[in-house]
Amino acid sequence: MSHKVAVTGATGWIGRYVIASLLAKGYEVHAAYRTAPLALGGNWHQVNLLNADEAARFILKVKPDSLFHLAWDAVPPECYRSLTNYEWTRCSMALIHQFVECGGKRVVAAGTGAEYVWGEGVLSETESPDSYAHAYAACKNSLRIWLESYARIAGFSSAWARLFHLYGPADPGKRLVASMITSLLNKQEAYCRQGSLYRDYLYIQDAADALVALFESRCEGTVNIASGQPVQLERMVRMIGSLIGSEANIRFGDERPEEPVVVRADIARLQNEVQWKPSISLSTGLKKTVKWYSVRA
Repeated sequence: MSHKVAVTGATGWIGRYVIASLLAKGYEVHAAYRTAPLALGGNWHQVNLLNADEAARFILKVKPDSLFHLAWDAVPPECYRSLTNYEWTRCSMALIHQFVECGGKRVVAAGTGAEYVWGEGVLSETESPDSYAHAYAACKNSLRIWLESYARIAGFSSAWARLFHLYGPADPGKRLVASMITSLLNKQEAYCRQGSLYRDYLYIQDAADALVALFESRCEGTVNIASGQPVQLERMVRMIGSLIGSEANIRFGDERPEEPVVVRADIARLQNEVQWKPSISLSTGLKKTVKWYSVRA
């Protein structure tokens, strides 16, 4: 088992949960941050990862045997068209190359369900086509293909975690669950444009635990990180309204969906090879999330 683990994106939404999980398991964690560290324990290093020299110095100083590469500007919708995606691709390659040059043996990188061409039904790591429709998907897919090839030739282990819809406390973006909760807590109208859609949602703590399980499993290649159980958006939003007691402020759009109605992640690899499954139900996760936002409202 590897013991010295470097984590990029450590102060990010999922990064802080991954850090806590690794520390709880006894790993020596070296976390990279850009502006301010978190009070989580471990070893914290101020690094601008988009500066190749700073990133190289970080790896040379730590000499980790494992790397969680979670850093990226990934807040929707800005991330889909941002030119920074191309910078992240270039700098991620340099970072991983330096890691391997220093003897690193295991990389787990964060991908996204947006890397797929979304069609009706199940999205599979082996069967579904990859998307290059926008900068975010194109750059993530490009890095993934490079990493798989580089790992095979250079002789290190790598896994690519395709994260689907996440929800939970402290969401930095304007994702559906957080926006519905904050609107309803503020007694404002909560508008869900297309409640008829079914999407695959996973609680943020579960997502982090899945990443750590993937790391420890030694499983390689692309693995979907999701619940595998799509929920209708209207049902989920009404569950939120019921928890807050303000269902009257919910409104749904009635336009015909432009996207596939049902999208589900195939989680066979996650279940069978990583041997992991979610532990937090949608009902419990929504209660935890509403509680977190309620005490801050």
